[in-house]
Amino acid sequence: MLGLGAQVSLRAQTYFGIKGTYSIPFNRPHEIKYDDADDLFIYRVNFIEQDYTPTVSLVTYYRKELIYLQGELAYRRAKTRFSADNFIDLQNITNTSVVKTTHSLDIPLIAGIRLDRFKLGVGPMFSIILSENELFGDIEFFEERRSSVEAGFGFQTGIVLYRLHVDLTYQFRFNGVGDYLYWRSDFKGFSDPVQFLDLGLSFFF
Repeated sequence: MLGLGAQVSLRAQTYFGIKGTYSIPFNRPHEIKYDDADDLFIYRVNFIEQDYTPTVSLVTYYRKELIYLQGELAYRRAKTRFSADNFIDLQNITNTSVVKTTHSLDIPLIAGIRLDRFKLGVGPMFSIILSENELFGDIEFFEERRSSVEAGFGFQTGIVLYRLHVDLTYQFRFNGVGDYLYWRSDFKGFSDPVQFLDLGLSFFF
């Protein structure tokens, strides 16, 4: 009987639901110049912005007294915009705009405290790269070396309105916005860390 009561109590405090999220990135534009073997300036690449499509995720929430745990499984699509200037022919300088589209499975895990209707938590974030397109594939000395798993941390605050949870989460990723770019076998990418705010609305059953 004691074991059965413990199981019922556990189920009563564990919830499952769906979550919609809108992301607001705030990385600043940046440029990098690339030279050839004779140190002549031949390319300039500009990071312009990152953009995330709104996501829908599966979410689980567990609460025991002041402590809560929250985990999600979300499909995310990110678009990273660059522009490239080619100075090889100074009589015919060309500009090309390129977009890297990355499809990933995101797994944020949050642990924190809940006081009345308010919650505050922190935890690791993992992103598994499912697919992406290649940048500058037609330029001889450019190459990409990107890990299939990226990580970071999230800091969350939220309010609980019965079955609705409204969350604001700041995400800081350890990877840069374009740290996978290599030029002539040396790292020469954009190392500014990925940062964005997630505004989420969850409904639990």
